[in-house]
Amino acid sequence: MNNTNVITLSNITKIYQTEEVETLALDNINIKIDAGEYVSIVGLSGCGKSTLLSILGLLDKPTDGQYLLNGRDVSDLSRNHQANIRNEMIGFVFQSFNLISDLTVEENIELPLTYRNHLTKSQRADMVKSALLKVNMEHRAKHLPSQLSGGQQQRIAIARAIAGSPKIILADEPTGNLDSQNALAIVELLDKLNKQGTTICVVTHDPRSVQGATRQIRLHDGKVCEDVASLKSAVA
Repeated sequence: MNNTNVITLSNITKIYQTEEVETLALDNINIKIDAGEYVSIVGLSGCGKSTLLSILGLLDKPTDGQYLLNGRDVSDLSRNHQANIRNEMIGFVFQSFNLISDLTVEENIELPLTYRNHLTKSQRADMVKSALLKVNMEHRAKHLPSQLSGGQQQRIAIARAIAGSPKIILADEPTGNLDSQNALAIVELLDKLNKQGTTICVVTHDPRSVQGATRQIRLHDGKVCEDVASLKSAVA
C-alpha cells in the first residue's frame, strides 16, 4: 500500500444552523486515509456519516477545520474550483443509483466526462467502453436505465464513477437497494477496484457493504469513537 495520505481531515467541525436550532453534525474529526486504503464508515442513523461523506466529496464545506486532498488544502476553495477537483479526483456511488432515465447507459457514463474540456469525443468513448468492460456491462451500452435490474443499474453507477480514473471512490449505501446476490456482486467489484489501487470509502448500515474493507471508522454523535483495522485486515 502507498503510505501517502490522500485524505487528511484536521479538526473538522460541521454545524448546521437554522433560525431556531444549531445542530452539531461533526465534532472535531481527525482522520488520515492512505492512498489505496479501503475504509468503511459506520454508525447509527444521525451520527454524521452522510455529512462526513459530503465533505470528503467536496459537496459540502466544513464549518471549521482543514481538509487536505492529495496534499492540497481544499477547505475554502470556491464552489467551481471544488467542482473541478471533484470531477477529476472523486467518483461517487449512491444507493439510489442517480442515473438519468432518458439517457442510455453509455450516455450516463459519459456525462461527467463532458466537463473535462481537454477530452475529445473519441477519448470519452474509449473511457466509457473501458469502464463498461470493468463492470461486465458492455452488452448494455445502448439500454436505458429502466431496462436494467437494480444490480445492473448499480454496476452502471460504478462504471460512471470509475470512467474518469478517480483516485477515490466514495460509496453511500451502495448495496442498500439490492438483494443479497446483487449486493455480493457489488462488494466483489469494489474489492477488485481497490486491489487495482483505488482508494475506497464506503458509508453504510449494511454489513454486506463492508466485507472488503481493511479499516473501519465508527462515528457516534458526530465524533470518531473507533478507528480500527477490520477483521479482513487482521486475518490477512
